[in-house]
Amino acid sequence: MSLTTAKDYLVLTERINDKPVLRTRFTTQAYLVLATLLDLVDQQILAVDDGQVRIADAAKFAALPQYLNELKIRLQTDLRQDTRLKTILKIVTSWNIVNDIYDGIGAELEADELVERVVFQNNLKPHVIYEPKDTSRQQVRTALVQQITAGQLTPANRNLWLILRQQDALKYLFSDHQLPELTTAFEQQASQSAAAATAQKLVETAGEIIQMKKFEMDSWLS
Repeated sequence: MSLTTAKDYLVLTERINDKPVLRTRFTTQAYLVLATLLDLVDQQILAVDDGQVRIADAAKFAALPQYLNELKIRLQTDLRQDTRLKTILKIVTSWNIVNDIYDGIGAELEADELVERVVFQNNLKPHVIYEPKDTSRQQVRTALVQQITAGQLTPANRNLWLILRQQDALKYLFSDHQLPELTTAFEQQASQSAAAATAQKLVETAGEIIQMKKFEMDSWLS
């Protein structure tokens, strides 16, 4: 089992300038959890039908990596109470779950020599950050372009495109000349895919939840 969408999202997104993006930005963190859920759907561990979520493969679900234990517990608890997608996706705003996912896939990426483990001091508290190598970022970006252009889009790169589009982040990866062509090619492929429609529904619903939670947080802090 590999969380390909989540890993590629970390590689493209994490940067250490003034602050590490995935350790300090609520919105970006929430989409990392969503990327993980999309991977579980693609691997038929979770299923989404008619706006309802269920565990599709109990054996695979039970065998998920240890760093997903809190995610598993939260999913099982929530599904016993309400299986609606808009309820289950509230899990993406969990601070504890995103930290577990970040540390888990970060260590796997480090083992594959795609990121470097660094310690970042923030508010007097040190944090372990997995900083992607420039070559790793370029590999993810190049694969995305090549697959879209060739009409051979993988589920993980489909998910990645949808998440980045939801965040209005594609413009930071592709030029004004390149983006329209890629968008047209992507839409042609996605329009023929039921899986793409399901993924888009998850991304849109999660986007609404993330935005509402951000409003709540901003209101509380003001």
